[in-house]
This record gives sequence, C-alpha cells and structure tokens, in this order.
Amino acid sequence: MWFLSWPDALKYILTLMLAFSVLSQTILTILSLLRYPRSYSLLLESIMEVFVLFAIVVFTLMHGQMIHSYDTTIIAPIAYVVLRSVAFVLITLTGLLLTAIVRKPSSLFIIILSFPLLPFLESRLTGSFAYLFFAAILLLLLRGIVLSLRRLKEIRSRISASSIKNTIDSIHTAVLFSEPDGLILLINEQMLRLMNAISGKLQRNAKEFYDYLISGELEPGMQREEFEDQILLHLPDATVWIFSLSKLKIKGKDYFQLAATDITRQWNLTVELQRQEAELKVKSEYLRESIDNLQLLSGERVVRNAKLRAHEVLGQRLSLLLRSIHNGDTLDHNLLNSLSRGILDDLKAEQSSPSPEEELDGLSQAFASIGVSINQEGELPSDEKISRIFADIIKESVTNAVRHGFATEISVKITGEEEGHQLMIINNGDLPSRPIIEGGGIGAMRNMVEPYSGELDVVFDQCFALTVKVPGGEM
Repeated sequence: MWFLSWPDALKYILTLMLAFSVLSQTILTILSLLRYPRSYSLLLESIMEVFVLFAIVVFTLMHGQMIHSYDTTIIAPIAYVVLRSVAFVLITLTGLLLTAIVRKPSSLFIIILSFPLLPFLESRLTGSFAYLFFAAILLLLLRGIVLSLRRLKEIRSRISASSIKNTIDSIHTAVLFSEPDGLILLINEQMLRLMNAISGKLQRNAKEFYDYLISGELEPGMQREEFEDQILLHLPDATVWIFSLSKLKIKGKDYFQLAATDITRQWNLTVELQRQEAELKVKSEYLRESIDNLQLLSGERVVRNAKLRAHEVLGQRLSLLLRSIHNGDTLDHNLLNSLSRGILDDLKAEQSSPSPEEELDGLSQAFASIGVSINQEGELPSDEKISRIFADIIKESVTNAVRHGFATEISVKITGEEEGHQLMIINNGDLPSRPIIEGGGIGAMRNMVEPYSGELDVVFDQCFALTVKVPGGEM
C-alpha cells in the first residue's frame, strides 16, 4: 500500500480523478448508446463502454476499500483482492472482445490498462502497483473526455432520429406524416402551433384535422378559400397559409403528408397588384377618353378654321362688290365673273390638309394641355413625301406612348444627311412586359417606309426607342 504513504494532496487528487472518471465514462456510455443509425459494431462498442464503466466503478471501490483498510488495519481484506481480480477480468474481457469482433486498435489500450491490476505485479515489483494504478485512472479519465467529445461531434454530424426531428422543427413550413387511418407518425412544431391556432386544440388524428380544415366551423377572424384543390386559410394574425395533402409510397406502404406553407407575402403582393391593375385600367380609360377628346377638338378646330377662311374669302369678295355698288359701277356680267372667279379654289386650298409642321405644332399644343411634353430637335426633311411620312410616324408614336406606356416626356430627333434621313423617337413611358407583336400601329409605320427602302427598328431596354431610316437620293 505504498500510495497510502503519499501526501494527502495526492490522495485527494486520486479521489477526484476517480470521481471524474466515473462521470466522463458515464457520459461516454450514454453518447455511445445514442448514436444512429445503429449497427452491430456500434452495439458492441456500446457494450464495451459499459464494461469499462463497470471497471472504473470497481477501481473506485478498490480505492475506498484501501482507505478503509488503512483506517482499520494494515492487512488488506479479502474483498480487496476479489475486487482487483474482478477489475482485471472485466478490463481484459473488454479488450479481447473489442479486438476479436470490432477489430480496433484502441482495444490494445484497454488490455494495457489491465496490466496494473495483475496481482503478481505487487509482489514482484515492489511499490510499482500504486503508480501504475494512478496512471491507469489518469488515462481512463483522459480517454473518457476525449472519446466523449468525439462521440458528441459524431452525433451532431450524423443523421439521427433526433436530428431529423430538430431539422423539421426548425423550418417555417408546417408538416406532418401519418398512416392512412390518420395516425400521426411525425409532426413538427410549426404544425402543432397551426393546429392549436385553427382548431383550438392539438389534434391526435391527421385525417380528422384535414376534414376540419375542409368543412369545420372556423373561429371568428378566420376565412377559408379553395385554390387549385388546396385549402387556403386566413388566420386572425393576418397570416395566410395554404394546406396541401399528398400521398407517399415508401417500401410498398402508403403514407400521407400534410404540409402548410406561409404565403402571406405572396398573397399581399397579389392583392396589391390587383389594386394597381384596377387603377391602371381606370387611368387607361381616362387617357382613351382624353385622346378621343383631343381628336374631337382637332376636328372642331379644322371646322372653325374652315369657317374663318370662308368668312375671310367671301368677306373680301363682298367688300369689293359693295365698294362697286357704292361707287355706282355697273354690275355687268364681267364684273360678277371676276369677283366669283377663284372662290372655290381658295376655299379648297384652305380646307386641304395642313402642312406637316403645322400638324406637329398642333400635336404639341394638344398634348401639352394634358401634361405631356413633346421636345423636337431638328427639322422635317425638305422632301414633301418623306416629311409627311415622318409627321405621321411621330403622331402615331406619340399617341401610342401616351395611351399604352403612360409617357409624360417624348423626345423627337430628326437628322438629315446626304445618305438619307433619320428619325428617332424616345419616351419615358412604361416598358412592355412581354415581347411586342407588331399590329396596326408599328406595322402601319413600317409599311409607310418600306416603299422608300426605309427601315424601322424598335428597342426597349432602359427606355422605349423607335428609329426610322430612309435613304436619300431620288425616290
């Protein structure tokens, strides 16, 4: 009993080492049993850890027995020898079991730890047993701590039943799996909260809960809707959930999955888009009426101009006729023919279409009255036909930009070179949400320039731009 002559501090340290060894080995044993998926080799390793724990407990009893013997007598009792033998047998069997079946190098370490317990060491190596016993306890303590940390890391990194449950609990989607008869096999925390919020209690049967979702009486503040064979519920907390039931087949057996997804954000965006679409329809109708009114005003302006021109032309003739009567001139046939000659020509000339420049000026004034700015840079081509085509394309483009794109600023740039003429129209309106299919507007403009070997391009990247190029020379 050489270690009984050690200082009290070393004996206290040995006692603490034994206590922490029991604790660390207990934790290691529990963690070994918690590993998943379970296999034959893992089961044998867990059994080995139980043997090691039992051996450490025997070491502790041995230490207590030696302390007790020291306090009562200097002769070791028979129980001490028995405990030493039991510890030796347990440790040796554990090492041999691990070596033969699991075949891991760590088993040799267990066998080495059993040598300090051999009874003949105390008789052949005087005083060596106490030091070897101390070293064995220290090694077992370190082994328990290191392997416990390793087992803990292994459990966290491997898929296990608890890790699967923790994973589905962490997701925001509510989900449960059940047997065909409704027996719930797996359910996450989010589904439990929804059950409680919808039905006021935790449902034990998935089939009954789904029937309640379809036709059950909901609490005040809830609203049920059907959406593509799915159930959509508005909850009192202003959230919107959509429930779907699907059938699963695993290893030839049928199961059911009930999932609920939070679509509150998507639902609110849909409602907002519907509101904006309704506003756009109202604004589009208002613009259509405004454009119709502009066309009506333009027609009235033409009629008014015609009346003014008739008043001017006829007034001039009547003034000449009255002056002749006032002067006493004879109203012969020649005088009347000279006064009436050219009246119809003058009236027709004024009633004919205004020049392209006048049309664009009138267009700018008309759209300025509704807050649309048309900025023109450059002059129309001197060629009357090309000038008329450019004016018609500008009018059509401005009307389309305001009516379909809600544009407020339109830029018109006209350039002329020896090689030809170019027209570019850019607006700040809304870009098309889908590819343009040329119809009446763009198709008609393209038909205007094709007889003159012209080209028309439409680009809408950051803004809507229309470009027309007409070659120069003889047309």
